[in-house]
Amino acid sequence: MKKKSLFYLASTAILIAASSQQIFADETVKASTPEPTVELNKQEAHSSAELQVEKAEQTSPSNQATSASESGDQVTDSSAASTETKVADENSVVKENSVAATESSKDNKSTFFAAQNNQATARSNPDAQVKKSTFVDVSSHNGNISKEDYQRLAEKGVNGVVVKLTEGTSYKNPYAASQAQNAQAAGMQVSAYAFSHYTNEAEARAEARYFAEEARRLNLPLSTVMVNDIEDSDMRPNINATTQAWADEMRRMGFSNLMYYTSASWLDRNNLRTKGPIQTEQFGLENFWVAQYPTSKLSADDAKILKYNSGAGAWQFTSQAELLPGRHVFDQSVDYTGRFTNRATPSNRAANQPIKGKITVQNNNPNTGTFDVIVSDVSAPYGVREVKVPTWSNVNGQDDIIWYTAAKQADGTYKVTVRAVDHKFSTGLYHIHLYYIQNNGKLVGIGGTTTELSFGRPQGKVTIANNNPDTGTFDVIISNASSPYGIREVKVPTWSSIGGQDDIIWYTATKQANGTYKVTVKATDHKKSTGEYNIHVYYIQENNQLIGVTGTTTTVSIARPKGTLTITNNNPDAGTFDVIVSGVSSPDGVREVKLPTWSNIDGQDDIIWYTATKQANGTYKTTVKVSDHKYSTGLYHVHLYYIQDNGQIVGVAGTQVNVSLARAKGNLTIQNNNPDTGTFDVIVSGISSPYGVREVKLPTWSNVNGQDDIIWYTATRQANGTYKTTVKASDHKRSTGLYYIHLYYIQNNGKLVGVGGTTTEVSIARPKGTLTIQNKDANKGTFEVIVSNVSNPDGVREVKLPTWSNVNGQDDIIWYTATRQANGTYKAFIKASDHKNSTGLYYIHLYYVQNNGTLIGVGGTSTNVTISAENLKPTGKITIQNNNPKTGTFDVVVSNVSSPHGVREVKLPTWSSVNGQDDVIWYTAAKRADGTYKITVKASDHKNSTGEYNVHLYYIQNNGKLVGVAGTTVRVSKTSYPTPYFSQRDGRWAGRTYGGYTFAATGCVPTTVAMAISGITGQTVLPTTVADYLYHSTNEFNKRSYGTTSHGIVLAAQYWGLKTDVLGSTAAVREALAMGHHVLGAVGTSVFANYPVTHELVMRGYNNGMTYVMDPYNANNNGYYSVDYLFRVRSLDPTDNTEGSPFMTIRA
Repeated sequence: MKKKSLFYLASTAILIAASSQQIFADETVKASTPEPTVELNKQEAHSSAELQVEKAEQTSPSNQATSASESGDQVTDSSAASTETKVADENSVVKENSVAATESSKDNKSTFFAAQNNQATARSNPDAQVKKSTFVDVSSHNGNISKEDYQRLAEKGVNGVVVKLTEGTSYKNPYAASQAQNAQAAGMQVSAYAFSHYTNEAEARAEARYFAEEARRLNLPLSTVMVNDIEDSDMRPNINATTQAWADEMRRMGFSNLMYYTSASWLDRNNLRTKGPIQTEQFGLENFWVAQYPTSKLSADDAKILKYNSGAGAWQFTSQAELLPGRHVFDQSVDYTGRFTNRATPSNRAANQPIKGKITVQNNNPNTGTFDVIVSDVSAPYGVREVKVPTWSNVNGQDDIIWYTAAKQADGTYKVTVRAVDHKFSTGLYHIHLYYIQNNGKLVGIGGTTTELSFGRPQGKVTIANNNPDTGTFDVIISNASSPYGIREVKVPTWSSIGGQDDIIWYTATKQANGTYKVTVKATDHKKSTGEYNIHVYYIQENNQLIGVTGTTTTVSIARPKGTLTITNNNPDAGTFDVIVSGVSSPDGVREVKLPTWSNIDGQDDIIWYTATKQANGTYKTTVKVSDHKYSTGLYHVHLYYIQDNGQIVGVAGTQVNVSLARAKGNLTIQNNNPDTGTFDVIVSGISSPYGVREVKLPTWSNVNGQDDIIWYTATRQANGTYKTTVKASDHKRSTGLYYIHLYYIQNNGKLVGVGGTTTEVSIARPKGTLTIQNKDANKGTFEVIVSNVSNPDGVREVKLPTWSNVNGQDDIIWYTATRQANGTYKAFIKASDHKNSTGLYYIHLYYVQNNGTLIGVGGTSTNVTISAENLKPTGKITIQNNNPKTGTFDVVVSNVSSPHGVREVKLPTWSSVNGQDDVIWYTAAKRADGTYKITVKASDHKNSTGEYNVHLYYIQNNGKLVGVAGTTVRVSKTSYPTPYFSQRDGRWAGRTYGGYTFAATGCVPTTVAMAISGITGQTVLPTTVADYLYHSTNEFNKRSYGTTSHGIVLAAQYWGLKTDVLGSTAAVREALAMGHHVLGAVGTSVFANYPVTHELVMRGYNNGMTYVMDPYNANNNGYYSVDYLFRVRSLDPTDNTEGSPFMTIRA
């Protein structure tokens, strides 16, 4: 015997003290009731009688075979599952939010009351039976467990293993197959569990199918104990209904040996202070495998003594069982019923659930030929998947039988509505039977009843509404329509009493939203008959029979067309009036409202048939203009006609109106009379004319010499509706004094009519302007002239400032054009250097070029000018810009250019420091818009020399003398290009063909040119881009023969904006390489090519007679070679020498 520890003895003492309290965990196993078979015997039952099957043929499910030597214990079937995360706290299990393909992790922490907790109630039943063997559950956390491992577990009293198969609908234990097979090989009983997450019945069924399908895939027998592991706290709100759905689906899949694993806190019968949501009565407490850990570690022997949760099927007492030293710990459980260790079969708990159901017939309606069947108190041992209600009439046996599927109602009852129309319209006795399709798929009969069904007469109430004499219409309303044979259509034959039934129409009534039927009858459809109308109602029933229901009469009268004419807005000024038609109605409808209108002059020669426009308020309107009626005044006739819906025109009414025309009107106002500009504005407001105004004319002239300066201005309409013209004295011979302005209208009829006139006084001010001298520089001999207060009645096109020195008269006069400033003044800058460097008195006069092109003097001033001695020397500043090593160029910019004797030309002698001045060039700088001078120096013009360059500055003065001014130096460095390497045999383009030849064989020139262009421009230009240009735009590549001519290199360089230099000697090649240029060279027989093939290379850099070569065909040839060697093996092929040499540079 194993020696007990002090800890165990202490905990046992506490448990014994607690055992005097009431024990809830123990539950007596109920006797099973046999399961009914598919019994199809029909039992007649009385209406509303409650039916309960006393006993039916039954079978005992035996999905798991047992041997004579195995326990025959019977327990109720159930379902549960174990998972990697055991309960996370006493009240709920934390759901692991894992992704689909992962399983919940296990924290190995007990969440139940420890045995030492004196708040716990009694937990055990000392008289309960416990099986000798224990069992464990395993998952992927336990990894591979060998047969030998299981045999060692068996030596420690373990005889069963529960293997995790699935979790949810997305995870499968990858070790499940080996864990189950090795356990079976070791002689252990293998059960399976699924960790559940479902929160509704659909999810529960889906998880059950996923679990069952995996069990089948692993060839587990249908008798296997299948466990539903219930831990996820999200499942609690609807746990009983969803778990029942899980169990039903498992049984449908063939697995009926079901157990449920969960925490004691989840059960409504437990040994804790609070009760859980799971109803153990629904599933059977004996079908639960309960997890509860009294201590952190508890041995199997101690657990068998404690006997916690002994009313359940099994008790998991620890998650820390160290059964295989050095391996993952195990969850270990004791087995109370033998389900997990002795292959005990589950008791047929389902038989304890009664088969019952109550049938009630309601709403038996003779008018509709229908009745409702209500099924309540629905119960069956294996649950109810569907409620079936086979129903038939007593006529001709069961030839009209229908197996109705009842619909579940919100109150839990089931309902079917039976219609006689679906049963051949049979009346009399109807038989109603009740069957259930249980969750195990079996059909079981429950009972039946009968009811009597009779048919009433078709019914309906006819009402006449909206009888309208104005429209000649009325509505027929049929309400309370019903027929036991159903109503397919409602027919309303209608006719007037005139001429018998010669105008009868069988109307089909339209069903309305409120369930009534409606027809609108128009007298126009019945020969416009008035008086008595006959209306009958018939139904076409569902059996296609036509049956009369009711009828009525009504009297129809038709009113005459109506309408009221009103004349409004009779406006003499505008020569218009409005015709309003109200109260419009006609029994035959109104398609259009017509208003023929004419004046009393010359009969109806000006008649117009106006079509009135319907307004928002339902009236109709048209506007009549006298301009459309020959400007006639006096009496106008207005008649009213309707074009009815039938196309006929009918006269309705008429009226008259007197029309008069007012004289043309308009107000003249003079504004903005400005002597400075010699202008004024004429504003015309209040414009009106009964004949309309096409144009506003303003003839205007001065009082000087009569009307010799008259101008007929056309005024321009303004945004505010007035008209405006601006009068300038300059357009009237600059006359001053009295001006006359008359007002005329050209009316819409083309006639010119005088309206009014006015006068105004015009004066013209003299041109004005103020001259100011500022910013005088006594050293440089410069000053600014500012002209302010500029004004002139004839406008100012330009401000001129003729300026000269007092020396030698006006031989240095310059007519400056002043520049307008942002503040409205004008400014000119005067330099003594522009006036022969004269000093002393300077004269400045002010003239305006007026808008008419004439020149007018305004004023003048003078100022004294001095120049310091030092400023009598020539000056100039040299700046070096855009020093570009890649192009071998730089710019020389000369600013602040001045000389006391003027500057005719700016000269820039420039040379490199190599070999003295053997490369000197006297550049003539070009003057730019900003007053600076500029040249561009190219090293190529200076023998491609690098290093220091000297730049001097000279002026050729206006007196012809050459004078030195300044000088500077600049360093010119070698060009440096980051040239990429391309291979003509690159897999991206090697197989591309041009003219039948592959690029790999003939693309050396396009490839070398692409390297050079990419290096010089800094942009990636691919070999195929060059090849595409040469092949499609020139005749130099694979056209006359394979390969490319040297002229193709020249064309390609030009296409990309580059230059080429032919190199005819070794020295020329060295010099070009020394300058940093790319040199392309075609070679013959050499390390690069063999006769008759020639090959193009790229050369870069020069050092001690060597240059770096890039071979586009073979990169292994890339490296340094002697320039002498390369030139010696140059190609002599004519195609490589079209430019005179096979070697040439490509440069910017």
